[in-house]
Amino acid sequence: MWLPIVAAVGVLLVLLWYAMSRGPGPARTTAADGGPAGSDSPRAAAASSAAPTPTVPPPPTSGCVTGRTLPSGVSTRTLQVAGVTRSYVLAVPTGAAGGAARPLPLLVGYHDTGQSAFDLEAYTHLADQGTRAGFVVAFPVGERARWNFPRSAAVGPDDVLFSGLLLNDLTGRMCLDVKRIFAVGYADGADMVLTALCGLPGRFVAAVAVAASVLPTSCARPSASLLEIHGAGDPIAPLNGGGPARAAPYTGSVAQPAPDRLARYASALGCSGARSSAVDTADWSRTVWSGCPADRDVGLLVMQAGGHTWPGAQARPERGATSMALNATIVALTFFGYTPTAADLGGDAAAGGGTTVPGPSVAPQAPTPTAPSGPAGASAPPTAPAPTASGSTAPPVDGDGQTPATTAPAQQVTPTTAVQNGAVRAR
Repeated sequence: MWLPIVAAVGVLLVLLWYAMSRGPGPARTTAADGGPAGSDSPRAAAASSAAPTPTVPPPPTSGCVTGRTLPSGVSTRTLQVAGVTRSYVLAVPTGAAGGAARPLPLLVGYHDTGQSAFDLEAYTHLADQGTRAGFVVAFPVGERARWNFPRSAAVGPDDVLFSGLLLNDLTGRMCLDVKRIFAVGYADGADMVLTALCGLPGRFVAAVAVAASVLPTSCARPSASLLEIHGAGDPIAPLNGGGPARAAPYTGSVAQPAPDRLARYASALGCSGARSSAVDTADWSRTVWSGCPADRDVGLLVMQAGGHTWPGAQARPERGATSMALNATIVALTFFGYTPTAADLGGDAAAGGGTTVPGPSVAPQAPTPTAPSGPAGASAPPTAPAPTASGSTAPPVDGDGQTPATTAPAQQVTPTTAVQNGAVRAR
């Protein structure tokens, strides 16, 4: 019973850290490495060079205005991106379409190379926890199970364009709060998050990147708050840069030192260049870049007992240690404005409100450590959900009259592990 308490205490400490770091006169504030924020170490590899911002059409009229809604539950949807059919898995909270339309927050989650959307959910429980907290959760599916974060035609299609069109698609189909659009990514998915923040300024309000490697060398106009969570013992994307060589199509991509990467992002965001650092517990240390415009935040949370893994998730020894000091999913939702309560500690299924994504019930198979975030091979497409209790597999019709590719009914969520159930239910 003590594990969820430890997870919740960890979240509260992180919240306290952010509140203190944004107050006047932090005790341990220095200029970043004696120079301006963003001065990269010579070890940082410029492996990711962002192309010009893609031409994403303006968002359509919001569902908040038209009254369009999408049903609660899980669906796999498609859209056309530069003539190519792309897909994403969508989880809508229970009761979201009932009554008058209310703007909902959106969380976009990017999987690692070699993962599927279902693998990411089984590993992180982002949709389960997120829908309990009242978020719509979308998992875009990478072409050949990978992301074109280097913005190179040799890697794949334009995933920044895909991300922008996905946001447009959901904006027109339901009532989203444009001031609460967030992104989360793991490993190569975290790199895709950083690329999307640089390539789609103004579309995301905040993001959390877990086990990231590279920030595009061109990132002139980001506008989102950013928190990176990184393992001190990451063997694949080392905290101080370097790491094993990557296989094609990511040949030449080398992990940048995380502090330099965050300093460069803070500089691009317009922060003052000062930062404060502290070791809060034996489990983690943190750095915050201050003086950011529009009340934005940039921070780095280093897990001392962490590898290339998601804190609080199922162990993946071949990728290093997994810190259980806190749950990265809970921390991300907290960073996005959700406040865990005492009731969240129980994590009982009777509380309801979550939406289960059908798919594997175990953590994904990890690739060999020589390729930092997995092989470039394709993963199997999402499988259709099991029949409903009535025996029917017919998907419902959306509020816009269209039928999603595959749909699962909203389900009560059963507890997973003590740590993974440490928080979040909607207040």
